[in-house]
Parts: sequence; structure tokens; C-alpha cells
Amino acid sequence: MEALKDIPDPLLKKRYLKFLQLPQKLRETIPSVETADKIRAVAEKNKLSKNQLWDFSYIVGMVLLGETNITEFVKEIRDKCGLNEETARQVARDVNQSVFLPVKEELKKIHNIARWPREEEQNAPNRTIEPKLEGNIVNLKATHNS
Repeated sequence: MEALKDIPDPLLKKRYLKFLQLPQKLRETIPSVETADKIRAVAEKNKLSKNQLWDFSYIVGMVLLGETNITEFVKEIRDKCGLNEETARQVARDVNQSVFLPVKEELKKIHNIARWPREEEQNAPNRTIEPKLEGNIVNLKATHNS
């Protein structure tokens, strides 16, 4: 904690303190080259510009730190990166798969959430998928709640 007194910026000091209090797995994930490579790969896959990559990387870091709530992730990507809803959701899915899922339990703890975002939709007990007849073609993608 000796290093804290050398940090003049109060926001930076607060975030450094928060970082030191994170579970070990998150403290290893945030600064890792592997995490940076995964973020860059998601950005390239989704054709984000350099400025969007910068904003996206910052948002991912703030989620990992607990500063930005995971439930606001898609909205933050959409708003700060200037993406449409569909692209923002795809970017979020991609980074969720590669970066967030390996530290899912730690993120649930620091964000004080019982369930992973959208997990309840995917695992709803009364959700059934029924094929829908459209003309003479069965649409297996159509879903109906019963």
C-alpha cells in the first residue's frame, strides 16, 4: 500500500485500490497479454476501428474491475463505440465467450448478481421451443412460450 501515496489522481488511486481487492483470478486477467489479444481479436472480427477498439477495451476493463456493471455491458458498447444494437450484442457475446466466461463466478461476486446476464432467459424452466409451420415449411427457429 506504500505505492498508493505516490498516486496523485484520486480516481486512479480509487481504481488501484479496487484492483488490489479483486479476486486473484481477476487481478491476473485484467493486465494479461492474453486478455488484450482476445479483446483485439473480438474487435477485428467485428471490424471495430482503432478508436472503437480503445473504447471497447476500456469498457471491458471497467467491467472486469467492477466499475461498469456487467448488466450494462451491451448498452455501454453500443453508446460509447457508436454501434448499432445488433453489432453491440455480437461484440458482447464474443467477449463474453472469450474473456468473461473464464472468470464468470468472480464477476458475479464483484457485480453482486446471482445469475449471469441473459442466463435466466436461456435457462427458463417454462420456456419451450416448438416448430412453427409457415406454409409448407417448418420454421425450427421460431420459439413460443407456453
